[in-house]
Amino acid sequence: MAAPQAAPGRRTRKKQRTRREIFDAAMALFAERGFDAVTIEQICAAADVARGTFFLHFPSKAALLLEFNRRLADELAASLSEPRGSAVAEYRTMVDRFGERWLHHSHGRADVMGAMLREFLATPGAVVAAGSQGRDLRDLIEDIVRRGQERREFRRNVSPRLAATLFLTTSAAILAGGVYAEGEATPEQVRNELLHALLHGLLESKPRLKWTPGAEGKA
Repeated sequence: MAAPQAAPGRRTRKKQRTRREIFDAAMALFAERGFDAVTIEQICAAADVARGTFFLHFPSKAALLLEFNRRLADELAASLSEPRGSAVAEYRTMVDRFGERWLHHSHGRADVMGAMLREFLATPGAVVAAGSQGRDLRDLIEDIVRRGQERREFRRNVSPRLAATLFLTTSAAILAGGVYAEGEATPEQVRNELLHALLHGLLESKPRLKWTPGAEGKA
């Protein structure tokens, strides 16, 4: 059994609290005014922090997505009870929670998170930070896929890292509005299509035909 992790020190807890407060203040402003209309200065004023403190935690306004990913990963990790069951069920739960939290943080403004994501993908500094700081969610997905492969629920000729990357990039494309036009599909339809594409791919399942010697030339 792995040794329990040491509790974070006071300085670390303070940094985590400040990071949460910045994120919460930003999301409240985005819900009220929209993503594009809110400035970093306004976020700092609402969170009662200096501009330098904001950049200590986030390289850009769009990089607030890193905190969203971290919170979602913590929430999902806490929901994986021991002994853990089917990896497929965990994967489906992950997809559901991802969509639920995304809609929750939109607070009635459907494009808040989409706008944040589009700016995030267009900001090199944010993308670089995601590679070094935003691994929580990807690591969790890799763990679920790896367990599924060990239990022979998932095919083993795809790396867990690639599987996690496919999930995150496909989800990002959908949520940024690059796949479905507004009103083209309901959240339930998007969820089902995403699950089918990621878990089953494009191949149509067909029954295996019994081979009969000498039947090759028959119609």
